[in-house]
Parts: sequence; C-alpha cells; structure tokens
Amino acid sequence: MTKPSDAVTQLSEADWIEAARYDKVVTGMRSSQVAALVVIGLLCGLMFPYVPAWQLALWGLASVLALGLRHDFGKRFTKLGELQSIDAQLNFARSRTWIWGLYGAVWTSCAFLLLEPMPPQLEGVCWMLLAGACSVAVLWMSAHLGVARLFLLSAAVCLVASLGLHSLIGWHAVHSESTFWFAGFLLAYLLVLLRVAAKQHEMHAKSIDLSYHNARLIYSLRQQTRTVQEALIFKDRFLAGAAHDLKQPVNALSIYAEWLGKEPELSAELGPKILQAAQAVNTLFDSMFDLVKLDAGQFRVVVQPVDIRRLFSDLELQFRPLAAQKGLELRVRPPPAGAALNSDPAILQRILGNLLGNAIRYTRQGGILLAVRRELDALRFEVWDTGIGIPPDQQSRIFGEFYKVQSGGTEEGFGLGLAIVQRLSGLLGQGISMRSRPGRGSVFCVRAPYNAAETIKR
Repeated sequence: MTKPSDAVTQLSEADWIEAARYDKVVTGMRSSQVAALVVIGLLCGLMFPYVPAWQLALWGLASVLALGLRHDFGKRFTKLGELQSIDAQLNFARSRTWIWGLYGAVWTSCAFLLLEPMPPQLEGVCWMLLAGACSVAVLWMSAHLGVARLFLLSAAVCLVASLGLHSLIGWHAVHSESTFWFAGFLLAYLLVLLRVAAKQHEMHAKSIDLSYHNARLIYSLRQQTRTVQEALIFKDRFLAGAAHDLKQPVNALSIYAEWLGKEPELSAELGPKILQAAQAVNTLFDSMFDLVKLDAGQFRVVVQPVDIRRLFSDLELQFRPLAAQKGLELRVRPPPAGAALNSDPAILQRILGNLLGNAIRYTRQGGILLAVRRELDALRFEVWDTGIGIPPDQQSRIFGEFYKVQSGGTEEGFGLGLAIVQRLSGLLGQGISMRSRPGRGSVFCVRAPYNAAETIKR
C-alpha cells in the first residue's frame, strides 16, 4: 500500500479505510502461504491410502491453484501500491472478490473425500486439520469483514453440498456416525467463526481508524511545514528582489539630487527624472504592500455596482500621460451600452491598472487598447499591446513574483504586476488569460462575472 500520508487526501475516508483493510488481508495472507501448503500436503498424505487417487489428485490440484490465485492477488495488489495508486489497488481488489469465495469452497470440498471409509482416529485428525486451516484463514481475513464472510459462507455451502452429493451418489456407505458428527461440528464451527470474524474485525477497524487519523495528522503537518518553508523561500526571494529593484531608482535619486545640488540651473531637466525615480520607488512599495496584504488576507472585498465608464475614464486619465511620454497611443473603447457589473471597483481598477502599466512598460512603439466585451454571464476586460510579446516557454511563468520576460525585456518594473493581478483576480473570483506572439504583442483578458458576490461566496 502507498504511504498513508501521500494518499490520504486522494480518496474518501471510506475508500482509504477499505484499501487499508485489503492491505492487512494481503499481509496476513503472505504469512500463511507456507502453512497452507503444509496442511494440503498432510491431508493428501493422510487420505492417500483410503481415497481414490484421481479424487485426491483433483482436490490437491484445485487447492494449489487456489493458493496460486491468492498469491497472484497479493503480488499484483502490492505492485499497484509500489506504483503509488491506492485507487487502482482498491478497484483491483473489488474486481477479484470472487477469489475468496472460491478459496473457501475449495478448502471445504475436502469434506467430500473425508466421507470415504477410513479409521475414525485418522478421520478426526483430518477434520481437525481442515477446521484449523479455516480458523487461521479467518484470523487474517477478518481485517476485511466482507472477505471473511464470503470465505466462511462459501465454505459452509460447499460443506453441505459435499454431504448431499455424497449421499445422493452413494458411492460408499458412510462407515460411522462419527463422520456426520465431524461434518456437523465443522459446519457449526464455521458459523461460530462468523462471529469470531466480526469481533476480530472490530479490533482491526480500531487500528486502521487510528492509522487513518494519524495519516491525516502527518499530512497536515507536512503541508504546514511545506507552507512555512515556501514562505521562508519567498521571503528571501522577496527581500533579494526588492533590494535589487530598489537599488537602481534610489541610486538615480541620489545622483540626481547630488547633481542638482551642484548645478541648480539644471532643475528643469533633472526635475522630471527625479520625479520618475521617486514614482518608481513608490510603485515598488505599493506592490510590496499589496502582496503583504494579500498574504495576510487583509484585502477586503466590497461588492457594489461598478460604473465602468467612469472606471475607464479614470484609467485613461492616469495612463495616457505615461503612454504619451513613450510616444505610444492609448485607446480606450467605451463599454457597450447597458453594461453593468457588481464587483469591487477599487480592486478591479488595480487589476486593470497593473495590466496597462505592464503593457506600456513592454511596448516600444505602436499603442495600447483597453476594451470590454459583453458575454453571456460576464464582462471580458481586455488590454492589448503591440509590445515585445512573450515567448511560449515563458508564458507559464510570467505570473510569478519578480519574474520578468527574459528576451527583449526591459529593466523597468519589478516583476510584481502580473503576480498581483493573478491574486487579485482570484480574490474576486475572476479568470485571467493571455495570448501573445513574440514581436507582435500580447492581450490579457480578465473575465468578470456579472455578480461577483455570488462568485466570491462560492
């Protein structure tokens, strides 16, 4: 069986426990394999002088084949466990349930042979060996009560059928009343073993239940440990990335301030550069605070009707000067008439603002388009650009913290914008997607359901 802590969340509690029961059955089965072969050999040896050879050979062969079937079952069940597939183990075990009924029937079919005339003492020994084999089997089968019951019931039915068939055929007269007493005792013993199996199963159930909850606890502790380790790694990356990205604008501020102090007449030229460096520092701090608030769960979502035209107007007012400064055209396509949306306008504006800022940053010529399209149950906000595009091998990584496009990228920005966009979109229950062609540009789409309150509640 696979490690409990690795698969405890993959299946329902009932399925996991059932798989563990089968695992205990297989473990007990292995320990009794040799003993079963020894009992078969003893029975065949004791009955050989008194039972027709062909009947004895037929029963011996059937018994060995039944042992082979259960051995193959255990081997394949274990192999599936090594492949880390409890679900496959469980499906395999359920599909081979008939093995246990066949196994019980083969063992007690020996009663047909014991009805042949033989010395009473020897007959008694054979019946005791048969009863002992059944009791040992029940001990390891009781981990799974269904397996034990199927074995015992099929054994009882086969015992009764053997008695009836022998009487019907009448090949030999039963030499002693003790034979019926032995057979009746075994039948009653099998019925008693049903009760014993139920009691044994309760003990196994407690052990397996404890194992399950221990596995849940181990899994939870591993998850918490992994989360802490990932948080520490992220903290280190965060601080290293922030320090690296702060260095350039802070150095620029220092140089411009020193330059301005020496040559005040250059204030008209240096003023915009100082402002740009200060804005870069401010942008990084805003992004860092956003991530900290997201990690701490301090972003409060306030759902209300969103005035999309006003939202677009505010975004155009904010980003048109930045686009114009780079010689880019920012076009804003007004939303369709009647377009309405319930969401958090501040968070939505932060999402679209980050997308627009990224588009301007990574576009050297051409323009940027902000648009919205109506869908059946949502509005799809789109930000198009004619920028450098994103290579296919990097598209799956662009939403990571501090990740920047490697080929043809820019030193501007801090690689936090898209990470924040993705997490804020998830906060609102919105989907985000992108398409990009290197050298041609990119389009980022945010799909906002009409009623964000219902989406967030779900």
